[in-house]
Amino acid sequence: MSQDDESKCNTAYQYFKCAKPLDFSYRNLVSLEELNGNEKPLPLRVRGAPKKSRKSNRYKTGSFWLNKNHLKNVNGLRNLADRLFEMADYLSWLDLSDNNLTSISDEFLLFPNLSMLYLHRNDIQDFVDTYKLRNLKKLRTLTLHNNPMCGISCYRSTVIYFLPNIRKLDNVVVVRSEREQERKSLDKDVRVRLTNMYPEDFRYPIDSIKTR
Repeated sequence: MSQDDESKCNTAYQYFKCAKPLDFSYRNLVSLEELNGNEKPLPLRVRGAPKKSRKSNRYKTGSFWLNKNHLKNVNGLRNLADRLFEMADYLSWLDLSDNNLTSISDEFLLFPNLSMLYLHRNDIQDFVDTYKLRNLKKLRTLTLHNNPMCGISCYRSTVIYFLPNIRKLDNVVVVRSEREQERKSLDKDVRVRLTNMYPEDFRYPIDSIKTR
């Protein structure tokens, strides 16, 4: 990519990031399949809807609000985003709070520029699920509070260890002392599960592993 192309790309990304969000909250959605692309987004919360491209008729924004629905999963999220957004790769803010999600989907990993992900007030059970979000290199803000997974005592420190790039968890800034959690001090059951689920990240004997 030339410098001019890269400059244009960065300018477009910033435009999409700062544009008004596409708001499909409060729709009583049970499945993303209920959105076919012809629905009108809510304009009141953000005083208007994002602009559409004249050529593609897709929205020029990088923010997607799906909170306050009844979604149990986000199957097909990337396909939906490709239909609705002019540049789905530029999606940077995704709000799925106040739904009925039970797990953290691999669909989130299909958005390389995702920097804010709201998942609070769902029914997510397993906090080890958060480890997969490590692949979202630009993720800086994550909310998970008011999920069953948050009930364990080591929840916050472990999630911070899983995600070294995040700066804010559950609306609280991550401080340096919270990043001192070492892999060998993780709960034993958690370490065993991670070793089984992500063998490439945990190649060495658990007790001898140091933070990379």
